Amino acid sequence: MPRVSVIIPTFNCSRFIGQALASVFAQTYSDFEVIVADDGSTDDTQEIVERYATRITYVRQANRGPAAARNLALSRAGGEFIAYLDGDDVWYSHKLERQVAFLDANNTCGIVHSDFTVIDEADRVIYRRFNQETRAEIPPPQGHCELDLLRRCHIQIPTVLERRDCFRKVEGFDERLKGVEDYARWIALALEGVSFGYIEEPVAMYRRTPGSLSSSMRRNLEGFLQIFEILVHEKCLARRGDAAMDIVRHRMYALRRELAYLDRIEGHPNKARRHLLGLIWGSPLQTELYVDLLKASVPAAMYARIHRLWGQARSQAESLPGHSPR
Repeated sequence: MPRVSVIIPTFNCSRFIGQALASVFAQTYSDFEVIVADDGSTDDTQEIVERYATRITYVRQANRGPAAARNLALSRAGGEFIAYLDGDDVWYSHKLERQVAFLDANNTCGIVHSDFTVIDEADRVIYRRFNQETRAEIPPPQGHCELDLLRRCHIQIPTVLERRDCFRKVEGFDERLKGVEDYARWIALALEGVSFGYIEEPVAMYRRTPGSLSSSMRRNLEGFLQIFEILVHEKCLARRGDAAMDIVRHRMYALRRELAYLDRIEGHPNKARRHLLGLIWGSPLQTELYVDLLKASVPAAMYARIHRLWGQARSQAESLPGHSPR
């Protein structure tokens, strides 16, 4: 049995799937199997994949989303390690060799990820080393990093190599989630005490396309909120009452406020008001919510006039004798 099972979900990805597969077969490490899970493609994905028929296992299902496709592929996997590659992403040739060596040398790590390159539809490089170049406030998660992961999603799935033993702690991907199921898995593993490794060099290229799930702000916000609701209501995170729950509570508040903002600017003020009234019920002392509610309750031109008059009144008050700026 090969040491590594390569899991590739794909849906209508005929334009890129050949390049993804070619990057797998160009690996300097060769002890692997490849399982492609076609999530009900209606283009010529199957025709392209079948060119590799003697070198892969191809399975197909009705369209159910990437989480279900990954789980289908995982049900056929037998490797000691699991590597993930979406049908439109690409690996550098040293990816498997570098990461297998890392996990072999670090027995306490259950999963390893890395920096990555961001490319567009034409293979043009947007970021050569995304994590290094963007220098996020929260560094890439390493070790026991549940709090960092709760604060931010910053593991890209094509950079991951995971021990199969991790599935004894967290089974597969949550099929209720769309486009954020990988983030939910990393959080779940961290909460179960799995240690994460990190390699600073990029081992994969993540393709940013206009139609990708990750390109939709609303879908992401709703997906993140769904993850945190699952953690609170199904995983009993609220019972812990620790820093993890504080982070989740803060993020749920911020996500709901952002969704209300999107509702307002997309022309759905009634929906925005409902979201904001729910937030006010839970956090009545947050004055910013009342400002948001005002914005959602009056026409934009009227709000701009109110805001301008308020600024003028404040400036006049600050110019009065004896005024002490706060």
